[in-house]
Amino acid sequence: MILTLIVLMLSSCVSAEGQVPSPENVRIVSHNMGLVLEWDPPPNSTGKDFTYTAEYKGWSSFESVCLNESSCRCDFTSEISVFGAYEFRVRAELEGKSSDWIKTDTVALDEITSISAPDVMLESTRGGVEVDITDPVLRKGDLKSLYHLISYHIHYWIEGEVKKEELKTEQSRVMLPNLSPRVRYCVQVKIAVSDNKTSLPGNATCILNTESEDVQPWLIVSVLLASFAVVLVSVVLIFFAVWYTYRGIRFLCPQAKLPEHIKQYLSERPKSSELLAMQSSPQPEECYHEVSIIPCLEDPTPSQDLQKTQGSKHTQLYANISSKPEEALNQEEKLCDHKQRVDNENTGRNTALSGCRDGELELLL
Repeated sequence: MILTLIVLMLSSCVSAEGQVPSPENVRIVSHNMGLVLEWDPPPNSTGKDFTYTAEYKGWSSFESVCLNESSCRCDFTSEISVFGAYEFRVRAELEGKSSDWIKTDTVALDEITSISAPDVMLESTRGGVEVDITDPVLRKGDLKSLYHLISYHIHYWIEGEVKKEELKTEQSRVMLPNLSPRVRYCVQVKIAVSDNKTSLPGNATCILNTESEDVQPWLIVSVLLASFAVVLVSVVLIFFAVWYTYRGIRFLCPQAKLPEHIKQYLSERPKSSELLAMQSSPQPEECYHEVSIIPCLEDPTPSQDLQKTQGSKHTQLYANISSKPEEALNQEEKLCDHKQRVDNENTGRNTALSGCRDGELELLL
């Protein structure tokens, strides 16, 4: 009886052909371009040491990756390509016997893989929130090189409210528009790699928006008007400073100019012969004549004609002198005075005559 029960139990553990039962719930798990084949052990496998063999098929035949493994999973990531199409199969083994192969459908890695959520960092400056998005790291390749046209779907809302705003962009760093200052905002981002494929949504990240530093229009106008007034006043002050400086220099250092008719007169050559003679002749030398004073009682010099004439007059005067001693003395004094005046007149005439002669000689020269 006991032997019969043992045989029945063993028969339930083998297949219809008398082999080991196959694994159950075979599935493909792909995340961030990694591919792992997973399965569940055969039923009633408690206490039994099952091993498993997993293979994949690309273009031609199946190739083994996990051989006689006790684990219920096999990683094919390093063996396959991102854009290839593959088929997978697995079987159970027990005591040298094996089950039937359990196969999967043919799949493409880039189509079945899931993309994890991106990392998001928020920064608030000048009344705005900047969102910095970091792509997830893939096990094979890079996200932007594998999916050329990716976009970021950003949802943001005021914390505690249901209404959300959406912003789509191809830039990994973006500033959220139309935000209120000093309000707490929450942001959630996911990546769209194709029209029907997106990444997992990220966790909501919240931040308190800062005070806006936007300049009001009236303040801009006021600054412009004040600047214009300062520039205008500065220009006027500089103009007057330069003008009065110029006037002061002209006053201290005048530039007097001769009239044109005086310049013309001075530039013309003199035409007067007398002026030419005076310019060309040397300076005249002054001549002085010696004047001798003759005593009254002496006879006049025979060499001078005029003195001869005066000598005759003197003789006549002596002849007329009175015999009286007093009268003779008076007459003699008068005669001396007269003689002195005559000598002075003769000396003046001789000097004038000599000057005239010298002038005539200079003109002739």
